Amino acid sequence: MVSDWIKGLLMLGAIAMLAACGGTSDGATGGTAIQSPSAGGGTGTGTSILTVTNAFPASGAGSLTVTSSSSSVVSGNNRRLVIIASGTSTNGGGSLFHRITVDYDSVTGTVIGVEDQWGTSLATPAATAGCAVVTTVNIPQLCNNTVVVDPLMRQITFSNTALRGLNTYASTLNAIRLAFTAL
Repeated sequence: MVSDWIKGLLMLGAIAMLAACGGTSDGATGGTAIQSPSAGGGTGTGTSILTVTNAFPASGAGSLTVTSSSSSVVSGNNRRLVIIASGTSTNGGGSLFHRITVDYDSVTGTVIGVEDQWGTSLATPAATAGCAVVTTVNIPQLCNNTVVVDPLMRQITFSNTALRGLNTYASTLNAIRLAFTAL
């Protein structure tokens, strides 16, 4: 039986081959706001909550409201979802902004990588951390199965997604079934 890790590597290879072939933007649209599931767990409108813990610098931690998203085609089936969230830092009390970028396959939902940038302004982020399917020099952290994209339901879930970056930057993301309205 093939392990999930090997399946992931095989999928990454297939995605890379598709990316080399090019693609169109069929089915892709511009970004609109993300909607959170209702308290009962179904889909619906409401406040989208993204919780960031274990941040370094610590001022990056907080309970954030997702304010917008944008979705674009990278190549072939590869999509890039950019989530913007804001709130107040739980360790510093000031304004806090996060830009989370998720690259994934729009057919299978396989996550290729996640990047989190944050600070008091998105124009000049104070820190960047990430995770990837395959470890790189700039992204030493593996995403494993902590990020789930459901392309059919257009939902993303972060389950204690640990992100690491250079210079000890770090963050952990949690959000349950954030529904995005564009692919």
